[in-house]
Amino acid sequence: MINDAGDKWEKLPEIDKQLINILNQVQAEKGFIPRSVLIELADKAGIPEAQLQGLVSFFNSFRTRPAGMHKISVCYGTACYAKGAPLLYDRLKTELNLDDYEDTSADGFVTVDQVYCVGACSRAPLVVADGEIKSKMQSFQVPFLLENLRKKT
Repeated sequence: MINDAGDKWEKLPEIDKQLINILNQVQAEKGFIPRSVLIELADKAGIPEAQLQGLVSFFNSFRTRPAGMHKISVCYGTACYAKGAPLLYDRLKTELNLDDYEDTSADGFVTVDQVYCVGACSRAPLVVADGEIKSKMQSFQVPFLLENLRKKT
């Protein structure tokens, strides 16, 4: 039985597979995919930039803007969600003055995202801050988390 991701990959046209590999390399080097690279790559591949942008937006692993110095991921797995993950995420967005379309603070301090299950359900709700799991988080603890990250910078 072929898994969905493998099946989707196999159905992609060869040019898309090549472009994805190039985009992965760019992101590995720069941390994101600048628009200038998209323009140049679309031109060289002979495709409209919008088509390439569609490819980039289809895969949530691609970033088109630089990430912050720190990364906070809020687990949205079932246990974390039920125990308050949305409250944590909303508090982070409020504390960092992020709107619905932003994931990185204006000062480049931190990038916030949602992940779908960290695999530590007994420790829910949790966030992962720069690779470190913070268990049984409550929304009132968010300012302290951000303060501790600022101390590291």
